[in-house]
Amino acid sequence: MPYRASNQVLKPEWIDFNGHLNMAYYVVLFDWGVDEAQASVGLGVNYSETSGFTTFSAEFHIRYVRELPPGSTVYSTFRLLDVGPKAYHFCQELYHEDGWLSATGEGISLHIDRSGPKVAPYPAHVMQNLEAMLAEHRTLPVPDWVGRQMGVRK
Repeated sequence: MPYRASNQVLKPEWIDFNGHLNMAYYVVLFDWGVDEAQASVGLGVNYSETSGFTTFSAEFHIRYVRELPPGSTVYSTFRLLDVGPKAYHFCQELYHEDGWLSATGEGISLHIDRSGPKVAPYPAHVMQNLEAMLAEHRTLPVPDWVGRQMGVRK
């Protein structure tokens, strides 16, 4: 199973003039899900505060599937697709509490030495945790939207 993040309730100030969740807050919700998943493998706030290392997002793509109305409770999932010595590729899905899919996300996270800042290898214990999560997630089929190219439909 993918990692499942905590439930989040949409805040009234996140709702735009169209009456649904503003696109910027999809990123916030996905990012909170990444934070929780990273903490589960040793890359949480404590790691960042004590190690001199952190993570940066290198790239992130969102696909909006269904509008989220005001007051919705949602949760995101997180799934590793690949891990390298200094970065990982992942995908996420954002679900309404009723079980329907609202959005998908795909990204690359970099491990950063804050003294540079520069990309740096994960420490051995974090790499072992990432590889263990990857082994579990590789048993799942890759969603058909991963790696999807953007373009105008004609």
